[in-house]
Amino acid sequence: MKIPAADLKKYKNLLLSQKKEFIEELTKNMDDSKKIDFNEVKDSVDLASDTYDTEFLHNLSDSEKRQIEEIDYALEKIEQGIFGTCESCSKKINKDRLGVLPQAKLCFVCQTKKGG
Repeated sequence: MKIPAADLKKYKNLLLSQKKEFIEELTKNMDDSKKIDFNEVKDSVDLASDTYDTEFLHNLSDSEKRQIEEIDYALEKIEQGIFGTCESCSKKINKDRLGVLPQAKLCFVCQTKKGG
């Protein structure tokens, strides 16, 4: 059973909205990481803290980049007409799951078996 066009439009809008939020957050984090001035560090504790903050921002950015890639992949699946199909068992992904996580690649059962 195909997902109705109105629902696909809703999921597409949700994915595009999430993508916009991630890009805005990524841009903010990049700007924040540039604000850390190592020339003003007063002691080794401050240096360690600032280094940790920079690494945290870098890792967060990688996570957000991965989220954006997953969103783009879901948008491609909408265009290809295969959105909402579990990549493991080929069954339809539950509408409630897609409403919460529209970029889901697996149905709840397969995701649980995978351990996530």
